Amino acid sequence: MTLSEKLLALRTEKGLSQEDLAEKLEVSRQSVSKWETAQSTPDLDKIIRLADLFGVTVDELVREGERPQPPEPPQPQVVYVEREQEKQNLTAVQIFGVILEVIGAALAIIGLIGEDRLLIYDALPPVILGLPLLLAKERSWLILCWVLMILSFIIFNPYTIQTAWWIPDGLIYLRRYLRNPEYSTYLFGGVVGIIRGLLVLGLLVFTGRACGRAWREKRFPDQKD
Repeated sequence: MTLSEKLLALRTEKGLSQEDLAEKLEVSRQSVSKWETAQSTPDLDKIIRLADLFGVTVDELVREGERPQPPEPPQPQVVYVEREQEKQNLTAVQIFGVILEVIGAALAIIGLIGEDRLLIYDALPPVILGLPLLLAKERSWLILCWVLMILSFIIFNPYTIQTAWWIPDGLIYLRRYLRNPEYSTYLFGGVVGIIRGLLVLGLLVFTGRACGRAWREKRFPDQKD
């Protein structure tokens, strides 16, 4: 509806004549007639008084067509992000790592139960080698560190040269060197054992943290550290 049509409809609805409306607005009846026949347009102050008189807003009075509806607030949308299907089965590399861990654990148990304590030392290489294989998917720097550690066990093998496995043995070798300073191999073996033991402890800590982080990411994918 146009402004003129709305004025005529609202005046008729209120039961007012053109003279009555003109009197309330302090204008002539001819002005009201021209407004309703679209021959002229009321001034802004008259439009405001007309809106107040008819109980409508200025926007409703002057706007042609239907009153626009306020936009609906956006509804929260749940976005489902498809994640790549994680393989639940272990890879071949991880399976091999599990086998090495089992072998190492078995040797350690046999060494503890039986009389051959050297089996406990024999259990260390497969256990250490199995850990990086279990983390072969994402923790490449840990894998590299563990491989270097394994190489140190191969190069400085206590069965072939006078070196210790790790910290307790290294301390024993150092004590032997203090008693027999002429045997420099004791000093070398003790230093290698202690350094290697400290590195192994550090790698175990970082490996444990990496495993815990990987477990949390898998269990709670939406949470971040």
